[in-house]
Amino acid sequence: MNYRGTVRDGVVVLDPGVQLPDGLEVVIKPLEASSGSTSPSSFPGTMRNGVPVFPRSDSGVVAGLELVNQLRDESA
Repeated sequence: MNYRGTVRDGVVVLDPGVQLPDGLEVVIKPLEASSGSTSPSSFPGTMRNGVPVFPRSDSGVVAGLELVNQLRDESA
């Protein structure tokens, strides 16, 4: 049987609902990246809740909801 998960800070976090008994030996096999997707290793810094944490900008611009909405609207 196969289960899916994601590596976060060096630990495999299984998808919700997957429960395996303690002590169970497993084999981890990375999935091939699909075309058009970005590999998590290409993101700078660390991941938090599955989202890349980017370094602070020296420009002083804060990414508030207004900027996020503007960027979302431009990409649609």
